[in-house]
Amino acid sequence: LGVGGMGISEGKALLYTVAGGMPPDSVLPVCLDLGTNNNALLEGPTYTGLKQRRLTGAAYDAVVDEFMSAVQAWRPHVMVQFEDFGNTNAFRVLSSWRDRCCCFNDDMQG
Repeated sequence: LGVGGMGISEGKALLYTVAGGMPPDSVLPVCLDLGTNNNALLEGPTYTGLKQRRLTGAAYDAVVDEFMSAVQAWRPHVMVQFEDFGNTNAFRVLSSWRDRCCCFNDDMQG
């Protein structure tokens, strides 16, 4: 969903704080905008996301790895929820990081 899915992350943050009792200052929704393959969005004047074809393969993994490494350096005991990565990427990313960081994908594990 890219930038269009940011509301999902914001909604999950609200759910965790209101229903789960997590302090609001401990939840940070983040969107990794890696482009889109939707031509209507790429050509549309109101699309706020990155106007390029979505990264794939090693380039995609490099961005995710850079983010995950940075967030772990910032907060070593962080828990990351991957949301709407799509099956092609979700299984690979979760498999790559599940032994290095507390992380989950509720679309796959939920």
